[in-house]
Amino acid sequence: MTTTVSSPTGGIVGWTALPRGDVLAAMMGLTTCLLPFLVPAGPGNTAPADAGILLCIVLALLWAVRAHLPVKLPYATGVAGLVLGGAFAAYITGAPVATGLVLIQDLLLFVWGAALALGRRNPAIVGAVTIAWCRTAAIYSGVMSVAYLVGINALTGVSGKDGVRASYTFGDPNLAGNYLVVSLFVMAACKHPRSPGVRRIAYILVLTAIGFTGSNGAMLTLVVGLVLAFTVTRYRRQGAVAGAAALAATALIGGLVVAFVMPRVDLGEIRERAAGSVPLLRDSFGRSANSSKERVTIVKEGANLFLEGDAAGFGPARTKATLAATQAPYVKEAHNDYLATLLERGVIGGIGLLLLGVAVFARCLRLVFGTLPKAYSELVPRPWLLAVVGPVMATAAGFYEVLHFRHLWTWLGLIAALVLAMQDQPEETS
Repeated sequence: MTTTVSSPTGGIVGWTALPRGDVLAAMMGLTTCLLPFLVPAGPGNTAPADAGILLCIVLALLWAVRAHLPVKLPYATGVAGLVLGGAFAAYITGAPVATGLVLIQDLLLFVWGAALALGRRNPAIVGAVTIAWCRTAAIYSGVMSVAYLVGINALTGVSGKDGVRASYTFGDPNLAGNYLVVSLFVMAACKHPRSPGVRRIAYILVLTAIGFTGSNGAMLTLVVGLVLAFTVTRYRRQGAVAGAAALAATALIGGLVVAFVMPRVDLGEIRERAAGSVPLLRDSFGRSANSSKERVTIVKEGANLFLEGDAAGFGPARTKATLAATQAPYVKEAHNDYLATLLERGVIGGIGLLLLGVAVFARCLRLVFGTLPKAYSELVPRPWLLAVVGPVMATAAGFYEVLHFRHLWTWLGLIAALVLAMQDQPEETS
């Protein structure tokens, strides 16, 4: 699942002799700080972080060439399938030239992840990105929570479109909620802030900011992540038996709730009460029934569109336009990466997404079962919690289109760097 581009000299180059690596680390840390700031958007939904990403890619290329670094391209096979599927679909259907922008975004985020993977050669890159992410998420959550309570809508992004749900500087409450959920697990994995007391306060701030987004999807993925975090932490601290027991216990509790509690709970009544309750509950859980119905309708229409079409797909970001052209009763984007990939990139893209998922899953397993080199374990003391983000994002992909989330590819680059550092351990100690 990894493509290698070898330098003329090959081998491992020590990071202490590479000053450009430190410049790159600082720039990557700054770019990570910019990830939450997506509005106001520039042309093609560009954001300030994109300028940082481009500069980081250039610096990474210069560093790799100067130091003759063998460069890894993690996730290359899966991304190739997604891009080729999208390009082929666009060509077959005669999609507008503007759809090519989506493919350019694919490649840009892929190369950003590959640049971050150079953290394998320089722990300073991993340190800069993780510390910047943790501090930004904590401070950002604190500022936005206060702004929400005070009623500064210019900061919180509250508008009539989403009721009282906060979208902050993301432009979408669900995107904001997803970023914050991922940030919570990054903070837990890195144990940053270092002070336990300050870290608990940071957790509370992030959880509060998540709550103000009113994102049901964020709440669901948070629960998924917490259950898995509990399970893998038990495994790492007490062994396989304890981990299996934790997983079995959570599965049993979940089964009992579904079998005995849920049938006696009138969700419709609870939703009605929520709809007539405080505004935040009204606009989040109170509207969950309508939101679920909408998503079911979108999936049905999308499935019919795929079955009635061919295996080539309709072109990147063309789901809504295609539904409109076929006079579908409910015209919306797929809001589902699995469905959107099949519709827009066809079978080729679907295979690419599967290969990407396998590559990510393999790296997450390495983080759960493996041991980081000392230089990296000091930066990420609990890497198994970083792996929990994988299932969180896989779940979120069922109701968002996460493949173009910049924080997703930042996380993918980080885990690639850590796993590659694991692979380098025998060479470094031999």
